[in-house]
Amino acid sequence: MRVLVAGGTRFIGRHLVEFLLDEGHEVTLFNRGQTNPDLFPEAARVAGERADPPAVLGQRDWDWVFDVSAYVEEEVVPLVRAVGPRTGRYVYVSTGGVYMPRPDGAEITEDSPQWPAEERYLGDGAPNAYGAKKAKAERALWRLGPECGMQVTVVRPVVVYGPWDPTDRCHYWLHRVKAGGVVVPGEPAAFTRCVYVKDLARELIAAAKAPHAANRAYNAAQTRHRTLREWIDTAAASVGTTPRVATVSWEALREAGVAHLPAVSRGAGRNFSTERAQRELGLTSTPFAQTVAECLAHMEAEGRPIKEGIPAEVLARLLG
Repeated sequence: MRVLVAGGTRFIGRHLVEFLLDEGHEVTLFNRGQTNPDLFPEAARVAGERADPPAVLGQRDWDWVFDVSAYVEEEVVPLVRAVGPRTGRYVYVSTGGVYMPRPDGAEITEDSPQWPAEERYLGDGAPNAYGAKKAKAERALWRLGPECGMQVTVVRPVVVYGPWDPTDRCHYWLHRVKAGGVVVPGEPAAFTRCVYVKDLARELIAAAKAPHAANRAYNAAQTRHRTLREWIDTAAASVGTTPRVATVSWEALREAGVAHLPAVSRGAGRNFSTERAQRELGLTSTPFAQTVAECLAHMEAEGRPIKEGIPAEVLARLLG
């Protein structure tokens, strides 16, 4: 297939491009050329800004366009207008954050209510601005697709983890297990629902291939949720250690100056359904122990400091 990937050299896009090239597709990367510009020499490249896409993009036929780097409507619309009339399927990587909370703890399906396009949700500093802006971008894409004669598929991942993850939200906990001491919050607490980046990349490609996925949306998450305790125990088994685990109340964490913990929320977690993606796209989850081992191996090989988590001096006090 003739494939355009908007982004493609950082995290999700990096894994996606690897899979596409392994399958033998003709891949073109469209980005600014600032992040890992030497990756994928076998792929064609078009440099430019999303706000003003180069004319050459609209002069080619694309079987699939994967958009992994648009956060707001203003980043989606120019690219769609440029490539849409000559694109077969446009696959947009959105987010599970587009959904409004379900106070009853009900399962979140692809038809669950999304954040409305209201300034109180979209404005700077709004706690849900990221998801609300992605929801607004989705609505623009659904509107433009038929105008361009282009099929649209939207995939909504929850927190993504795996090699090359720049956020360290999940890797922080693996790092602490390997270091030998972990501070975990007291109840109520919930570890976020996650998806392994390679499983997400496979789902994206399946979404592009499946005829029935045209003009459909899909959640992307582990087929079974993993708790923080499972992360800790699985990492401990992988590295062969028995870390010290100290449970500290939320109040004590706050008094110690810890405002948040990576990928952990106070209260009940959000319950995302993956039934549609499993049924229609064949979504499966890589064995959890394998994903943890791959993350640990990559973290060791990369050797960079973990950005997230409790500062070292505070951690030492809390661990006693």
